[in-house]
Amino acid sequence: MKYLSALIICVFLLSCKKNNLEVTTTAISSIDVTSAYSGGNVLSDGGSEVTLRGVCYGVNAGPSLSNATYTQNGTGVGEFTSKLDGLKSNTTYHVRAFAKNAKGIVYGEDKTFTTNPYFSATTPIVQTNSISNVDTLGLKLTLNGEVLHHGGSDVTENGFVYSTKMGPSISDNKVVSSSITNQFTGDFNFQIGVLYYVNTYSINSYGVAYGKEIQVIIERAKPKLNTSEVTEIDSTSAISGGNVTTNGGIPILSKGVCWSTSPSPTINDNFTSDGSGLGPYTSVMTGLYPFTVYYCRSYATTSEGTTYGNAYSFKTVVSKLYLGMQYKGGILFYLNPTGGGGMIVISDDLSTSYAWGCSGVNISGANNTGVGGGIANSEAIVNACSGESAAKLCEDLVYGTYSDWFLPSMDELGVMYKNIKITDLEKFSSGYYWSSNQKDANTAYRYGFLGGNQGEADKSTKQYVRAIRKFN
Repeated sequence: MKYLSALIICVFLLSCKKNNLEVTTTAISSIDVTSAYSGGNVLSDGGSEVTLRGVCYGVNAGPSLSNATYTQNGTGVGEFTSKLDGLKSNTTYHVRAFAKNAKGIVYGEDKTFTTNPYFSATTPIVQTNSISNVDTLGLKLTLNGEVLHHGGSDVTENGFVYSTKMGPSISDNKVVSSSITNQFTGDFNFQIGVLYYVNTYSINSYGVAYGKEIQVIIERAKPKLNTSEVTEIDSTSAISGGNVTTNGGIPILSKGVCWSTSPSPTINDNFTSDGSGLGPYTSVMTGLYPFTVYYCRSYATTSEGTTYGNAYSFKTVVSKLYLGMQYKGGILFYLNPTGGGGMIVISDDLSTSYAWGCSGVNISGANNTGVGGGIANSEAIVNACSGESAAKLCEDLVYGTYSDWFLPSMDELGVMYKNIKITDLEKFSSGYYWSSNQKDANTAYRYGFLGGNQGEADKSTKQYVRAIRKFN
């Protein structure tokens, strides 16, 4: 019987020691009218993971999860900080830390403090205002504070306290203001992306008063840029570019475009280097494969990384040019049979109702009807006519990177009709298109795309206009 009693006592003692969870309560700090800071330190989890920790606080001794307000400050062992909100002024509170695991709840020691009176006749009343003058390049900003009431004696020091943990006080980092006036400021040097807890403080002969804590975190603005549309798409090359409009506060070290056969290309893929700094730029992508879909986008690199613009997709042409293909700003309608080069027509009508122009003017040099004559004809028309004309409409066209458009000659319209209109490689109106050929001072030649017939009309009548360009 004696041995059985001893065994029961040992089992009881072992069961009492089963939960060795241990937590301590942190001293109360930054006491204000309606808030304060405390926290705790979970020294041991007792062999079972801590699933909840925080502090309990209330006006009665021994606050617990069942009879008091409590904070929730994460899990696991280690230190934690708790903000006590919703307090009454000039009131004494009890605080103790707690930690909970599967075996139960353990509390730290009970600590007490008294909140400040709403209107203090002793320490000052101070307010924290918004930050200003944020300089992400110099990593500096201005802190702003205000003394609302001097308390029972003159203010001898104003400033700001800060920490990377909640509840900073003058025992942490502080910035002393050069002014003891009601409005005061301080220069604060920060690090990008770091969260700071900042508060104002004011000192008189009765002690230190704190304002309302604020959080300050400054993220560097990223550069802003856009990608230029892809032009001059060939079988092995294409042109794009971009424009860097803002740098986010630090210099642009390099810029260009990157490309890949997969979406969202980066500088780990193919890329160009097209200078540095702000502004527009042009990029030439080379080494492409024929008849392949690519994705490209602009980029800008700073000392803090690379930012990308919007993306475009494009498809390179086959290695051999053919009539009707999209090429160099439009539709390929003529290939030079004796060598390289050819002619491109833009995909849309510039106008469905436009006068040839120059009525009453006999233009010398606008009579070359052959293939290749449209350039000289158009130049002669634009030089001789002071007003609007179909040739001037073509000359003023800028499409992508191309600005060398002109009004086609009669034979150029004929080749266009034969090579891509009747073969249905490109859509045209069934009406008449102006040529760049003049008959006389009041009449010019036109080409009908309904049946391929040639005709003439008064220069003042309205016809269709389609621009072309030549490439070598």
